[in-house]
Amino acid sequence: MCRRNPPGNPPLDPPGAVIRSVALRMVRRLADRPQAVSALTSVVDMVENDETELAMDDIGLLIQHFQFPVVRSEYEDLVHAAQLLDSLDSLTDTGVERLVIDG
Repeated sequence: MCRRNPPGNPPLDPPGAVIRSVALRMVRRLADRPQAVSALTSVVDMVENDETELAMDDIGLLIQHFQFPVVRSEYEDLVHAAQLLDSLDSLTDTGVERLVIDG
């Protein structure tokens, strides 16, 4: 389910591209958890609709809510996107770092 930015949409901003990439990786990894996949797909849709900051907030809340493990590389990418958005609190306030695993 590798989706591309729909034709006619403006190019994704760098943090948006990162968030979208992480969300899609999580979707593939968590395929056996349909509710989490559905929620992560909404994050992808937010990014594609130029709602990057909302997507950053939402992905942190989703990880907190569903309590699924976050691969270290995914976490590092999310931290990078959050720094670009000046929005590290999206991750720190939700305790995402507690769910990071090596992998």
